Amino acid sequence: MDCPSCNVEMADLEGDDLTLRKCGDCGGLWIDVADLNRVLLHNNLPGLESQGGKVDAEALTGQCPECQVDLVRVDGGDRQHPLHYDTCESCGGIFLESEFQDATDVKVAVQEIIVFFRHFSSKKKLAVL
Repeated sequence: MDCPSCNVEMADLEGDDLTLRKCGDCGGLWIDVADLNRVLLHNNLPGLESQGGKVDAEALTGQCPECQVDLVRVDGGDRQHPLHYDTCESCGGIFLESEFQDATDVKVAVQEIIVFFRHFSSKKKLAVL
C-alpha cells in the first residue's frame, strides 16, 4: 500500500490485534476506522464519530490507498495547536500525517494516536464559579 502523502510503500506495524501502516519517508500512519475506534474506546476516548472536527473541502489530501478515491481532510484541535487527519468516505480508513516519526512499533504508534486524538478533540472547558 502506498502512502497517500508521498506515494512511498508503507510498512506494516503489526501487533495487539491490529495492523497499522507507516510511511518511512513522511512518518504518516494509516489505520482502519474499526481499529481506530477500538483503540480510542479502550483508552477512554470517544469514538471517531464523536471526536468532532470540521471538514476542509478545499484541502488537497491525496487518494485512499485502499479505494483510490480522494481523501477528505478533517480539522480539529484548538487555535494554538491545530490538527487534522484525512479520511476515506468509502472505506473509512484514516491517514494521520507526519506526526508519528517515533512510531517504530504498534505500541508506540497507538500511544501517539491516543495523544493525537486527546488534543484533536480537546475543547477549552469553562470554569464554573
